[in-house]
Amino acid sequence: MRAEQFIYESRGVTARAPGETYVSDIDPGDILTIQSITVLPSEGDGYESSEEMQDAVKQHIGKETRIDDNNFNSGTRAAVIASVTDKNNQTQNHVRYLKSIPATGVHGLWKTLKGYKFGKGAKEESVPVKPSDLIKDENYRDAGQLSQEIINNTNHLEGLGDVMKTAIEHAQSGNTSLIPNASEYFNVLQKYSGEYLGPIALMSNPNTVTGDTASMMQTFGISNFSGAKVSFPQDTAMELIDSVIQLADGRDIQISSKISTAGGAASSLSGIYKNMNDDIKQRFPAGSKIIETLATKSAVSGPLQVAFDLKLIDQADVQAMTNMDRASQNIQDLGTERLINMTKAQGVAPGTLERSDYRVFFHALTAIMYAVMPVVNASDEFKNAMLAVLNNNQYVQLVTKGKQTGDDVSLTYFTKFPAVFKGSAQLVNKNYFATGQKGRIGFKLK
Repeated sequence: MRAEQFIYESRGVTARAPGETYVSDIDPGDILTIQSITVLPSEGDGYESSEEMQDAVKQHIGKETRIDDNNFNSGTRAAVIASVTDKNNQTQNHVRYLKSIPATGVHGLWKTLKGYKFGKGAKEESVPVKPSDLIKDENYRDAGQLSQEIINNTNHLEGLGDVMKTAIEHAQSGNTSLIPNASEYFNVLQKYSGEYLGPIALMSNPNTVTGDTASMMQTFGISNFSGAKVSFPQDTAMELIDSVIQLADGRDIQISSKISTAGGAASSLSGIYKNMNDDIKQRFPAGSKIIETLATKSAVSGPLQVAFDLKLIDQADVQAMTNMDRASQNIQDLGTERLINMTKAQGVAPGTLERSDYRVFFHALTAIMYAVMPVVNASDEFKNAMLAVLNNNQYVQLVTKGKQTGDDVSLTYFTKFPAVFKGSAQLVNKNYFATGQKGRIGFKLK
């Protein structure tokens, strides 16, 4: 789904989440705060004509709040809308026109809002150190080749280039001493760079990677990683895997990377479902059904189906949502008393109901999702099914642990094998709000 692509993988405006900011190039006090990002059309690569595209934009936002980031012409068939609020809490809708939506999605097509730069408050997310920023293919590379690729792609970045070069040298040699002037990048070094620094450390100097490394190597019958290479999958069927180390004899070791702290981004239920076997489905039928529904149905029909199955809404409510005009701003258009009451009870930020991009449909869908979450999160069937899937694996959990000392940072690495997941799986909403919807529900372990 394109929404998932630009939430998790893209750079630029389309990567931004509600609450992130842009600052004026000429006035530091002029700050725009992202409220939502919308792609038109929501499915397909474009409208039939430029006129149809313009009509869709007009239906979605009012002319008085629209700011065109570029010009449209007769060949324009698609658009991306960034809805923001300014320092006076007034809505602006910045529009970027496109010839079409590429098959790879919209990420990278809109680098910044005209006259503004990405705010420092979200700096760590904008630092280009994700594997997807630095490694552009799925080719296998040995530790030396991977190290050189990353150095080549970061050495032009002032400050960060030196930090990355030192971090790679330390990973290769097993050096746990401090990386000078790295504190500014502490979070991203753990959260993102660890996805390739960890494999570099493991392949180059496995004796310095603690935890279950020795038993893992014994299981695979190896004494070192001579001849091994690593790839970073881009296939969405491998949501739970961050990299794959291919041994000299062709066998694969699948790696799940994480940082040695709580939190992190919500994960996809799709990867959980794809790893669910028949035994787990039989042991936890109700929990498995919830996972399957939310992972395989659309971001709209999934929550409606689960809410119906849990008897939180009835068939009349489902039908009302299915038939509703998604452009409506009139809560009475929901048509059923239950939906109206649920939507009225679902809180929104001050001023949301008066915004031009407010939509009753999405407000109601958000209310339904928030009704579903506590019921599912309290379900032992759901939690047990989730942990059963997560722990039914033969891949290595490779953990990056960082420590700050003044302006400097040290990084160490350890493994868990098989990967062990603990805690309580909880649905987490990052994608449903009263002005739109940007993907399926995710989960975290708490």
